Amino acid sequence: MKFFEKTFLTALLLLIPMVLSAQNQDKSLDALHVTHEQSLHQMTATWTNQNGTDLQLLDFEGQPVIVVMFYGQCTGSCPVLMQRTWNLYKELSENNQSNVQVLAVSFDYKNDTPEALKSYATYEQLDLPNWHFVTAKHSSIRELAMLLGVQYRERSDGHFEHTNLITVLDNHGRITERIEGLSGNLNSSAQKIEQLIIENIQ
Repeated sequence: MKFFEKTFLTALLLLIPMVLSAQNQDKSLDALHVTHEQSLHQMTATWTNQNGTDLQLLDFEGQPVIVVMFYGQCTGSCPVLMQRTWNLYKELSENNQSNVQVLAVSFDYKNDTPEALKSYATYEQLDLPNWHFVTAKHSSIRELAMLLGVQYRERSDGHFEHTNLITVLDNHGRITERIEGLSGNLNSSAQKIEQLIIENIQ
């Protein structure tokens, strides 16, 4: 009996760190189904980017927009998600990179102030002219997430469980491409963005 108790106690002590480690990892939530017909340019929310500039989605009329939702204190999936966003952007020709906007929206309206987002963008070497790291009111962030089909929820430790999703909006703000997950080829998605740019020029 004592041997069983000792064995059980040893197994329990070995299991606790594994459980705690799993709890500290970001959990990915599946993307929800959304309609592709509605233009997100109809949103009236005002977003503030890393430079303190206010903007609305309608400001991007006539250009494709790559949208990704993340939060600055994330050490799990967000760095990979942002790298994939960068890789998608880099798949475009240099001429076309200037014709597409990137909108990185933080879930964490409490901590990701414009100043914090500026530091994040600078650290990640993504403080570029057409890259916008933005925050807004909680209700606006929740509305955008719903329209994109992004699920997220804040945990008690201040971290978030969330969908890993990159969304491409066409020249009129409609969803034209959704890239879910943290792996996979981005070439076909880049080609679709290139086609949107060509259509806008014609």
